[in-house]
Amino acid sequence: MRHVFIFVTLLLLVACKPYGDYKERGHWRQLKENERIGFYWRHNDKIYAALGDSAVLVRYVEPMKDVDISTFYVNKTIDKESENYAKDKNHVYYPWHMIAVDADTFGYEYATELIVKGAFPSSFRYIGDGKGTDGYTMYKYGWRE
Repeated sequence: MRHVFIFVTLLLLVACKPYGDYKERGHWRQLKENERIGFYWRHNDKIYAALGDSAVLVRYVEPMKDVDISTFYVNKTIDKESENYAKDKNHVYYPWHMIAVDADTFGYEYATELIVKGAFPSSFRYIGDGKGTDGYTMYKYGWRE
C-alpha cells in the first residue's frame, strides 16, 4: 500500500508541471548602467521599458515601478522575441501593451502593461518562438496560452 501511495504522489507531482521538460534558450543577463537589451534600458539605476533616443526617454517616459534592480534580468539571444522577456524576484515582464508617440519628429515607444500575470519568476524560462514557461503554464508574447 505504501508503494502505491508513493507512486501516486510522484505521478501527481509530475502531472502538475506539464511544461517542465522544455529547455531554456538564450541566457538571462543583468543590465549594466546605460545598457539596452531589447525593449529594456537601464539608466540611473532605473529600468525603462521603451525604445527611442535616451534623452527623449528620460524626459518623457516613466521608469518601471517596483522593479527590483538587483534581481532584474533580460533574456538575451539572437531571437529578438526573447529580448522582450525580463524578470526579477517578483515578476516576469513582457511589453505586451505599447504606445507609439510622435513618430514624425522624435518618436519613441513605451510599454504601459508589462507584468506577465500568474508567471513564477523563479522557474520562468524562455523556450523560443516568443514562448516562455514557468513549468506550469505556457506563455506566448506575454499572454497565457
